[in-house]
Amino acid sequence: MMSPRLPFDECLARLDAQCAGELLRGMTPRDALAVTGLPGPYAPALRMLVDWVPVRTPGQPVTRNELVHALGPLRLRYQAEDVDPEHYRALARLLRAIDAVYDACAAQDI
Repeated sequence: MMSPRLPFDECLARLDAQCAGELLRGMTPRDALAVTGLPGPYAPALRMLVDWVPVRTPGQPVTRNELVHALGPLRLRYQAEDVDPEHYRALARLLRAIDAVYDACAAQDI
């Protein structure tokens, strides 16, 4: 079975819903792709997704593996450094949200 693929902007919207609106902080997914310097504990993770996921357009499909891979450097940095615990917890919640979104898509056979 192939890994489900979701348009990147739709994926961000679903992840935001899983993260109680804290990922995008009221922005649309397309707006979040262009913004730098976002506040909050999810900001570094969102920046990693925007910078490292290999998409050329917001509607380009992405897989779970691409998202998790993009967060890898941040995860390693958080494990190696004395990082704000809230940022570490936000990254952990985001990784669980990625699993939840893609598990739901697989169950719906998207």
